[in-house]
Amino acid sequence: MFGTFIIIITFLLDLIGITFRFWGYITQFLPIYPGALPFDFSMVPVTFMLLYQYFRTWKSFIISLICMASAFSFIGEPFSIWAHLVIYIKWKYIYSFIYYIVIGIIVRACVEKLVAISKSHRLVK
Repeated sequence: MFGTFIIIITFLLDLIGITFRFWGYITQFLPIYPGALPFDFSMVPVTFMLLYQYFRTWKSFIISLICMASAFSFIGEPFSIWAHLVIYIKWKYIYSFIYYIVIGIIVRACVEKLVAISKSHRLVK
């Protein structure tokens, strides 16, 4: 569930970024979708899911989230620009850094709330 939420949010925000020309993709994975489909559906959600699975407390999760956001934003994205995979038009690395942290916290909070609701319903019945 955590990974599915991340996939949906990442994919939709990627479409919004392309539509409003925050960034553009030089290389297309599929000609029908001019985006970073492999990143939206694999690398980003799998990394988030690993953090969710292995860092169970909020403190450890947020620390690992900051490390992941730093690596993706300040190493991975500059590399993608250098490799001519993406071009940033109205986007900065710091925006991505904040995005990764905020999305991770929001999705984890939502999933934990849904899990708590599910557990309480099992106890009632």
